[in-house]
Amino acid sequence: MPVILFAVFIDLVGFGLIVPILPFLTMAYGGDALSGTALISIYSLMTFLSGPFWGRLSDKIGRRPALALTFAGGTLSYLTLAFSDSLAMLFFARAMSGAMAGNIGVVMAAMADMTDAENRGRAMGWIGGVFGLGFAVGPGLGGWLGTGDGTVSILLPGLVAAGLAFTAMLLTFFFVPETSPGHVASAASRGQEDTGDSSEPAPGSLSRRDLLFKSPWRFLLFLMFVVTAIGQSISFSITPFWAESTFGWTGSQVGVLLMAIGLCVAAVQTLAVGPLFRHLGEVRTISLGSIVSIAGCGLIMFGPSTPLVAILGFPLVMGGLTVAFPALNSLVSLRTDRHNQGVALGMSQGLSALGRIVGPLSAGAVFSTSAPGLPFVIVAATAVIAGGWAFAEWRRDTPENRS
Repeated sequence: MPVILFAVFIDLVGFGLIVPILPFLTMAYGGDALSGTALISIYSLMTFLSGPFWGRLSDKIGRRPALALTFAGGTLSYLTLAFSDSLAMLFFARAMSGAMAGNIGVVMAAMADMTDAENRGRAMGWIGGVFGLGFAVGPGLGGWLGTGDGTVSILLPGLVAAGLAFTAMLLTFFFVPETSPGHVASAASRGQEDTGDSSEPAPGSLSRRDLLFKSPWRFLLFLMFVVTAIGQSISFSITPFWAESTFGWTGSQVGVLLMAIGLCVAAVQTLAVGPLFRHLGEVRTISLGSIVSIAGCGLIMFGPSTPLVAILGFPLVMGGLTVAFPALNSLVSLRTDRHNQGVALGMSQGLSALGRIVGPLSAGAVFSTSAPGLPFVIVAATAVIAGGWAFAEWRRDTPENRS
């Protein structure tokens, strides 16, 4: 389990390395806020396209080889990023990285393999906690390594990310046990229900249509991955541009702010998600998180433009939104048969990536043409939608209605 969680850490470190230096790196190559946020969107586009593929592949060939392949590809993508010398090269490297980042669905499927229904939400919270920790370390390292001597460079951040990805590949190959039910030799020892009942679907057999359109409520559940990801991605993608525009901060200062946000997210995921799921359940926890996020957006939009407001407001926005990640994935896992966990959670990751395509692009477009605080109106709107869906789910949340 620690090595599998390390996979999430690697993905988010690599994702976050470039975020604090985006405004300065894109401007150095002749870009602007829109092209800078597009660098995040291209990463997410490739994650959207590759997530279901990696999930389905892991159902068929096993979690370990699928993870090892993504880390090998990640190593190459970060080396390409390190030696990028143009905006076009940056886009190519980020596309490669995004294609490999579809492995988050494989990680979640492996965690689902190792946990029962009662502890599923807690396991997804661990993933979210490491998610936040990686997001804290990535921007901190990126801001520190990429802005030395008054210049901006992606070389050192890229090399560090490549080294981490290569290490994760080796650890996965040598130390991660296979967890997929269809590929564990000792499956018979799990009990009669795990002995290959022919009535159960074959590994990886569910199609995207089966996953999304089994019922209207299932479709809405998957749609929430898009909605919440839009809000989350707007928040972190616009942060460096907002801080540079509002306070004139440098990449290292933005990195510190993003690190603080990431640590807050990690604390919420590891310390609060488990107790919240036990006492409130996944659905009502999403409602609570939506309220917290809306409060953070209000503070940023209507509070004074001071560093204190940023330090308080951004963790509220991201901390509130971040509980949706483990809650939604826990619900998908609990409502999907064990042989198709990989394809279902790969789909959820792909749809989250779709939201992370739309979010940064819309944030960059709005930020470039309007007031700096306007993107947070969109963030608040996504929180309202998620909270409304959660209320509707809570009203129908009985065993006979679940699908």
